[in-house]
Amino acid sequence: MNGVREESGSVAPALLSTENEDGTFALVTLRIRWELGPVVCVSLPARGRTARNLAVRPDVVFNLPQAGSGAEEGVGVGTGPPDAPWTEPSELVRPPRLLNCPVQLEARRVGELRVCEGAWTQMEAQVLRVHADPRWVLPLGDGRIDLSAWCPPVHDFRPPGTPAPRAVPAPAWEMARELGRRFPGG
Repeated sequence: MNGVREESGSVAPALLSTENEDGTFALVTLRIRWELGPVVCVSLPARGRTARNLAVRPDVVFNLPQAGSGAEEGVGVGTGPPDAPWTEPSELVRPPRLLNCPVQLEARRVGELRVCEGAWTQMEAQVLRVHADPRWVLPLGDGRIDLSAWCPPVHDFRPPGTPAPRAVPAPAWEMARELGRRFPGG
């Protein structure tokens, strides 16, 4: 994979991959807001390559690393033997998924990008497909992620000792239906 790595000003729990105009892919480390539902919200640098890519090509993959892996800062991304793959093709969007991230969200930008305070661009993306490491999927066959087994590097404001929230269905179309929202293509 040919690509360019872009850094934002904050330490972030997600690695976004987008497609550049020449067909290569850009990778950026950012904080995302994801409530384990069908929509992801993100703020990115307005003048960055990722914002430019998303303005023209709406496909994006949110790669969520395991907490403490170093991948949330981009450490270890693409390391290993030179011929070892570190990405895999997505199923519904063009940007690739990162192999070392246990949860990957294939998504598409909805609506227009909104520039805020001149320096930041806000975007919402509809989750089209969720890929989860099989170790964190409940064995009931319904595709739900076991949040007590996976420790995502996302904001968790629960007080210590509070039980983990219930498992969330992984298929985005099902979550949208449960929430009474429309889902693209479904």
